[in-house]
Amino acid sequence: MGNFFSMTSLTKNRRASRITLGGLLTVGLIAGGTLSAQAVDAEKSAARGATSLSKPVESTSAVPSDSFGNIAETPATREGTPLPPLVSELTTEIFLGENVMPHRLAVSPDGTTAYVTSLDSNTFFIVDLTTRTLKKTIELPGITSSEISISADGTRAVVVVGKNLVDALGVIVLDLTTETIIELQTPFEGTANDIVLTADGSSYYLVEMAGGATRVETATGKVLASQRVPTNNASSGILTPDESRFIMGRSGQGSEGAVYTIFDAETLEIILDAPQPTRYGFAGFGFDRDPNTLYSAGGSAYVGILDPATGIAQQRMEVGSIMVDAVGDDSLNRAYSVSLYWDMIMAADFNTGKRSESVRENPHGGSALVRNPVTKELISADRGFWHIPGSTITVVNRPSVSDPADVTIGALGEEVTFSSIVTGVKRGHGGGVIWQSSPDGETWTDIEGAVGNDLTVTVTAENLNDSYRLRFNDDFWGIRGESAPAKALADGPVITLEDTRLPAGVQGEAYGPVSITASGQSDLSWSIGGAERALAGLPAGLELDPATGVLSGTPTAAGDYAVTITVTDSLGSASRAFDLSIAASTAPVEPEVPGTPAPGATTPGGTVTGGGTTAGGTGTSTAGDTLARTGAELTWPALAGGLGLLLAGAYALRRRNA
Repeated sequence: MGNFFSMTSLTKNRRASRITLGGLLTVGLIAGGTLSAQAVDAEKSAARGATSLSKPVESTSAVPSDSFGNIAETPATREGTPLPPLVSELTTEIFLGENVMPHRLAVSPDGTTAYVTSLDSNTFFIVDLTTRTLKKTIELPGITSSEISISADGTRAVVVVGKNLVDALGVIVLDLTTETIIELQTPFEGTANDIVLTADGSSYYLVEMAGGATRVETATGKVLASQRVPTNNASSGILTPDESRFIMGRSGQGSEGAVYTIFDAETLEIILDAPQPTRYGFAGFGFDRDPNTLYSAGGSAYVGILDPATGIAQQRMEVGSIMVDAVGDDSLNRAYSVSLYWDMIMAADFNTGKRSESVRENPHGGSALVRNPVTKELISADRGFWHIPGSTITVVNRPSVSDPADVTIGALGEEVTFSSIVTGVKRGHGGGVIWQSSPDGETWTDIEGAVGNDLTVTVTAENLNDSYRLRFNDDFWGIRGESAPAKALADGPVITLEDTRLPAGVQGEAYGPVSITASGQSDLSWSIGGAERALAGLPAGLELDPATGVLSGTPTAAGDYAVTITVTDSLGSASRAFDLSIAASTAPVEPEVPGTPAPGATTPGGTVTGGGTTAGGTGTSTAGDTLARTGAELTWPALAGGLGLLLAGAYALRRRNA
């Protein structure tokens, strides 16, 4: 980060002297000379002429042209279908103070806190990024605060403060743990356009406008090393990720172009001092993860990728008007930068070599852009201009959609609505949201016209088991994704018979009827499911009515059974195992005499009718006839009668002998 837009030609009157911040200086250098104090409105009007690019604009066509509901880039030829609204919080503005002109900012390593300096006051702002509110302010010495840098562990900060709008008062060392001032150090005189603290906080580097690079010990304020280069407005500095090199950029004067300088980080000896004739300045440096990829804004229309070893641009593209700072994303091969004069935060897509026409707006021209290391959101300092001063910082929300919740229905034909909270997704230029459906959770299909936060579905037997999710794409971020799926859940039938042991039955006797009661839709049906024991399912002779759930019949076999009964309707099914005991029969059984034919059967001697036969034909047998029979011809009644006669005779004989 660097202050490419330095203050020049200022008078002793503080308010009247705020005339040229960067825009005039930049345009003056490009034109081949320096500019003196001019009218306030010249800031914007001069800078507008520094680029031939046009502002990004939204299409006004009403004809849907893609699945997200984006509108065609060509004029409309027919009336389009109104699209569902898309509610998506793209940015969040955090108010700091009226007209304080937030200038630079840094974010704590845990992503919870932002530290902001103020060009129009000596106030140091501490912002809670979790609640997005101003947490605390600290009054610093001097009348302005500008450059800031914090240590890797977030415990120390160094801030450049000014005794006026041109001359620095010194460097404030802050304890961020206690949020208090440690001391004011004065290691240099003049104007500092950037400050860089080492990761461990042991030393810091100053980029002085007059072409100086100075390394200072944080604990004592002692100058450890210093180096001077030709004075052509040194503006930005950065340490390489391994902290072995310190890089400084100087903006060009006249036709000379910019100069890229590499110093030994410890001694500040010059390793490379390379003119960049096609470049007019450096308005900020930034590394992401790749130490061989350095992102930079040019202080003009350009944002690019540099080779950090040479400063030569590997890729460069025009993005907007006076681009400040560059936040790179190696994984997406793009960079984000803030436009001082268009009140926009913009993206450069190095995959396509084009800027994104989808932008994020801030209320005033931005002078700094950083990334939250945890949430990956972008944050701009909305400095504005002396005649239109800013009062806020703007958080650019990263794209996300919340997971819709499952919805329960009571019957088919009901409507259900799935909802998602959409954040940071902008419709237009290929971006937006659309709902999808899937019958199996694997294959997803866009639902035409479903491009809002909500999706309403009429649940039918055909789509009862479908899943739904919201997918999104945002062209500014170059990020796409989708929510987790949701479903319409059905309260299927419920077996309401509480007792899991059915009434016992007896073999050979009529059972029930017993009703297996259940609640559910009007199309309830009952069936026998699986079993849990060796003797399973219904006993032979019993039946379950599939239409009523009534269990009845006459069991023919005794035993213990586990009967699983399933109830089904249009919304699902429910099963329960019931215990059922069938006892063996207790009724007496008449014994059958071996060899006695059944009534009506034909025998060699005749036909049995009633209790016996006659020798020559049909008749009633006598006791003597029965006793005379032997073998298979005897029946149990005949034997019983003969036995009775024998016992009677024995009894009579006993009485006579007595």
